[in-house]
Amino acid sequence: MRENTAKATLDFFQLEGQSAIVTGAGNGIGRSVALILAGLGAKVAVCDIEADSAVAVVREIEEKGGTAIACPCNVCLLEDVKKTVEATVNAFGTVDILVNNAGGGGGGKRLEDMTYPEWDRLIQLNLTSAYMFSMEVLPCMRKQKRGKICNVSSGAGIVGDFSDVHYAASKAGMLGMTKEMARELAKDHINVNALGTGLTDTRMSRRRGLEQASKEILWPRVGTPEDQAYSIVFLVSEAAEYLTGQMICPNGGSWM
Repeated sequence: MRENTAKATLDFFQLEGQSAIVTGAGNGIGRSVALILAGLGAKVAVCDIEADSAVAVVREIEEKGGTAIACPCNVCLLEDVKKTVEATVNAFGTVDILVNNAGGGGGGKRLEDMTYPEWDRLIQLNLTSAYMFSMEVLPCMRKQKRGKICNVSSGAGIVGDFSDVHYAASKAGMLGMTKEMARELAKDHINVNALGTGLTDTRMSRRRGLEQASKEILWPRVGTPEDQAYSIVFLVSEAAEYLTGQMICPNGGSWM
């Protein structure tokens, strides 16, 4: 029964043999996405600025019988982005799936504390990096007339944030970019969707403090990286073939 269930799952999601790039995959949500994609048969390029973390995730995947490569990458540098895409194509032949997950927080800066360099830094990290990766994988996806892109945004881009205007702006920008890309790429059978993450127990969230923020969650627990990853995997699978320009928000009822 277990083998039949596994086969039915693989057939439904149709990820066997597909090639995926997951940015920020060394920990948190990205790590969970990489592990689940590999478990469903995809070949995964684990991209992270922390090389040791990327290698550790690849080791996890390989120990479970999956296929992956480690791609140390500063997503803010176009040269690194190009190298990551090139390495993926060299290893796996193409790119079928891109998960733009890499990003960072703003450190709790109010408007009066914001500096122009800090604004530029976070917009580059959270938004421009996703644009660069998307542009670099498009030749592969257009050539094969198929592809899936998921941009990992945040509730801050929908309802704002108590601080970090640059973080909220970058995540709202990802939503606008998702919709415009979806419109332009639909003719090429390339799906572009977004995830609006709710509060999730990750390294970045713990730095800001989970206790106060968790009071806004209706569900009786804080979200896990896996909660977000399951929705991302759905969005990049063939199960979501008719879904584009949309956003899913696993947030425990924080906003509706």
